[in-house]
Amino acid sequence: GSLLKQGYDATSVNHIIEASATHKASFYRYYKSKEELGEEYLTLQGNSFNEGWIYLMAKSDSPQSFVNTWVSLLKRQVRSGNFFGCPVAKFMSSSEKPNESHAKAKEILAKWIDTLANYFEENKKSGKLAKNFNSQKKAERFLKLFQGNSQFYIMTGDAKYFDEMRQEMLDELEK
Repeated sequence: GSLLKQGYDATSVNHIIEASATHKASFYRYYKSKEELGEEYLTLQGNSFNEGWIYLMAKSDSPQSFVNTWVSLLKRQVRSGNFFGCPVAKFMSSSEKPNESHAKAKEILAKWIDTLANYFEENKKSGKLAKNFNSQKKAERFLKLFQGNSQFYIMTGDAKYFDEMRQEMLDELEK
């Protein structure tokens, strides 16, 4: 709760111990430092997002269906007040020293791109995407569209950016 509001840099190990009602010795039994806990958080958030995507991909009968299902889910999160943007981007921007976490964030981003690129490749094989569809480039583009439109929503509170993201992604699938 309040730890998320004050951000990563403003949160000390003592804050974490107090908020989790644990003992300092217990904290240090599992983590060498706050930075190590931060990396663990990034890994969990990154994996959770990736697994969510894999689930949506499995439920979708085409890349277009995947885009529509994903955007519908994001809009449902917005309506229920549960959309907070990309947890990895949020974490990275809350830190004044993101360099320590850049390697982990890059690793997560690469995993997301691979998941999406592999999904696109499967859909090329089954004829649902054009043979010349550049899966790797499009996967990066999708993540840029997600990050950018999410930030625009967070900055303005206007959910139209998710409708724009849906259309931009559907257009990318046709190119």
